[in-house]
Amino acid sequence: MKVPAESRFDRFAGSVSSASLGCVFLLFIAGVGMRYLFNRPISWIDEAVTVLTVWSVLWTAAFRLRWTDHIAFDVIFIHVSERTQRLMLLLACSLFVLLMLAALPGMVDYTLFLSRERTDMLEMRLDWVYAVFPVFFMVVVVRLLLSIWRLAGAQWQRELRSWGAPAGEDTP
Repeated sequence: MKVPAESRFDRFAGSVSSASLGCVFLLFIAGVGMRYLFNRPISWIDEAVTVLTVWSVLWTAAFRLRWTDHIAFDVIFIHVSERTQRLMLLLACSLFVLLMLAALPGMVDYTLFLSRERTDMLEMRLDWVYAVFPVFFMVVVVRLLLSIWRLAGAQWQRELRSWGAPAGEDTP
């Protein structure tokens, strides 16, 4: 049986997330053990844990988390009709896309500027360390554009439910 490409990428992204967080955990435990059990701290472990954590969190947030997994303040959203929820999401997604696209050139420029600097212990170029931020922004923009497309289409209720809206309630 052939697996759809989206499903394969989803599994790949999940595997990368799991492996990177597993590495963070193992490095952290090794660092604590070396520092407190053997009184021989290893400085590069702290730096590696920090860099891997940043990459892991942003990779996972961009590729694995559903919109309902993110923190949301939906006190008003859940008490309005589906049509109003749709309009609210269309407006919010559009504004976020505009803001993120406006910030992206400056972020990319600054990330490229960081190529001159290196981390203290591992001597990693900082543009590589922070390259995940523009990638994160671009993936979120694409995901938001897809949501806008779906919310503007005929099956908009399905997209609305993927954002956590209750099904089939068109009255406030």
